[in-house]
Amino acid sequence: MNRLNIFLTAIFASCGLLASGQTYKQFAVANLDISHPDSHTLAVSMDITPSSMHLKRNQLVRLMPILINEERTDSVELPSYTVAGKNQYYYTLRSSNNTDNLYYGGSDQAIPYSVTLPWQDWMASSTVEVRAVASTCCGKPVGDTRDPLAKLEFVPPVLEADLEYVEPPVTLEKEYVLEGRAYVNFPVNRTEIYPDYMNNPVELRKITGSIDTVRNNPDATIETITLTGYASPEGPYQNNVRLAKGRTEALKEYVRKLYSFPASVFITNSVPEDWAGLREAIEKEAYPDAAAMVEFIDSDYPIEKRNDRFRQLFPKEYAELLKYVYPRLRHTDYLVKYNIKKFTDVEEIKSVMLTRPQNLSLDEFYAAANSYPVGSPEYDEVFDIAVRMYPEEPVANLNAANSAMRRGDFERARQLLQRAGKGEDVDYAWAVFYARQGDYESAMKYLDKLPSAKSSKLIDSIEKIRKYKGGVTFLQPERNDWN
Repeated sequence: MNRLNIFLTAIFASCGLLASGQTYKQFAVANLDISHPDSHTLAVSMDITPSSMHLKRNQLVRLMPILINEERTDSVELPSYTVAGKNQYYYTLRSSNNTDNLYYGGSDQAIPYSVTLPWQDWMASSTVEVRAVASTCCGKPVGDTRDPLAKLEFVPPVLEADLEYVEPPVTLEKEYVLEGRAYVNFPVNRTEIYPDYMNNPVELRKITGSIDTVRNNPDATIETITLTGYASPEGPYQNNVRLAKGRTEALKEYVRKLYSFPASVFITNSVPEDWAGLREAIEKEAYPDAAAMVEFIDSDYPIEKRNDRFRQLFPKEYAELLKYVYPRLRHTDYLVKYNIKKFTDVEEIKSVMLTRPQNLSLDEFYAAANSYPVGSPEYDEVFDIAVRMYPEEPVANLNAANSAMRRGDFERARQLLQRAGKGEDVDYAWAVFYARQGDYESAMKYLDKLPSAKSSKLIDSIEKIRKYKGGVTFLQPERNDWN
């Protein structure tokens, strides 16, 4: 006996019925058994017991099993069979061309009947019925009944694994920065700006391009522009102080006049000798005496005399550094600090999202999402845009992962969850991720770590699915209209 039959036997024995061995005298049926052995088939078997019908000589009953769904919109007919009294049996044998399924009502021999059907989804909730058409001699009809034999219930419980989107904290001040480094060239020992000198058109464009990006944003306002000028260590220290400060001021005035910015927008700093940059270059290039050079740079040797001493200690390396590294130590670092307008109107937020999504904060994206029905394509699209704008933000990744799971894109959801950080919300999302793919063991590992208030519903749903076996309820027809 297979596992399904064992399961059914236990159930129906407790109800006074047996899963196998069902006997329906009116329909000459015994040992009815129905199983769904795999995802592709449904098997129906029984024994036909003609003698149990006690038909009169001139009676004939055609029995036509049928499987039909609850809505009675889908059905499939099983092979029919006919049981006849003595006179009708021999008459039919002589007059019919097809007597393969004709049985004598007085026979005591049980006849096996079985059929295997291709599984169709509608069969999961359906009924096996038998239509019985009775007649007497000369084919005179005397009865036409339809009675159920068994009810099929192979519809497993539906997983209840709700997706929980997390509301980001409200951003009151939307402050951002654009920063970079420009290598503006100056003639030796001079501080005047020559826009067309050497590669200056390209380098100056780095700074102005960043400023233009902000100025062309209708929702942005520049707060400050910080310029920090660096000089290389060679030459007298005081001269480097003058060059670093003077060149930074010259660059500030150049930019200020291009845009007519007030002087209060600018913040300037200068570093006379970029020893930090030199240290980084030495470590990156892995010079043979790199450790000793770095140790000297980190020492408290007086900065005014440091370059001369460095040249004395490392003459061979110094010549190479002077040629290839020192020019890169003469640079200006710039930082454009600006703020973006705070949006409160949802329709305006949605409009900005279509053209300038980079201007929205995560809480503004969240407000836009909640203006759509939960689970709609528009709802999910908002979170997809949000994570593109904030690819490193855990909340953005978590919410986008939920949307990916809703669409069934579990590979995308995995990638996003891996960037969503830690916490109860993330553990719950991982549990849903595994549960929705049927990996309940992995899901439970995350649920076991969560408080019951957050995990109980999903745990209960998983347990119902785990315990579900599917089943068949055998019914007991009562009619015998042809007697």
